[in-house]
Amino acid sequence: MKTIFTLLASLFISIGVFAAKSNTILTVRSVDQSKIVMVLDGKRFEPNDNGIMLQGLERGSHSIKVYRERNNGIFNVLGRKYEMVYNTDISLKNNTHLTVTIERNGRISMSESKIRKGYMQDDRSYDFDRDGKWGDYDRHEAYTRGMSDRDFDNVLTQIDKEWLESNKLKSAINVVRNNSITSAQVKELLLLFSFENNKLELAKQAYASTVDKRNYDVVFGVFSFDRTKAELERYVRNYR
Repeated sequence: MKTIFTLLASLFISIGVFAAKSNTILTVRSVDQSKIVMVLDGKRFEPNDNGIMLQGLERGSHSIKVYRERNNGIFNVLGRKYEMVYNTDISLKNNTHLTVTIERNGRISMSESKIRKGYMQDDRSYDFDRDGKWGDYDRHEAYTRGMSDRDFDNVLTQIDKEWLESNKLKSAINVVRNNSITSAQVKELLLLFSFENNKLELAKQAYASTVDKRNYDVVFGVFSFDRTKAELERYVRNYR
């Protein structure tokens, strides 16, 4: 009989499973806020939210299936309809954070980053003990959601209408300074820009308003050059 973990928490849930000594993290998220169900190596996780984070996974190959809630979905899970959006094998590396993002159009994007020393220290975490019981639930940070889908879609549309990229940057910076925003939303904003230096400037400006800073690694995948990623990493590491 399969065990279903239904976890009620805000936005993302961090779960320690499998090998306790491993320092590998897998995050799966749906950009459009649709609830997801994930099956990893035959074990089903139902976070009752649009994202889930698993910590302490063994490195190597894992089978993964991800279902996204849809009114016209063909899979029925506890009275809800879901569509399968991802079904493949993934390879996890030690000291690595792999983020799988389900975009609004159903496409899958992936980003992989090294786990920095001290990263994840302030996460919410569920500890899965050796006896199979859930351990302590740590609440080191209070999380709020970013912009609503409707507001954020309007922002993307208005910024994309700007003819000059310099004007796009001014508008985007004004938005992130005056609104709470998620890491996934920052990534979508950055994709509106062509120039690496503009992406970097916006990523720096957006960090202060980001409600899920622990997930900011997803932003790094937007950049083309290692030196830009290194500069943003220094900024994040030294942010106060």
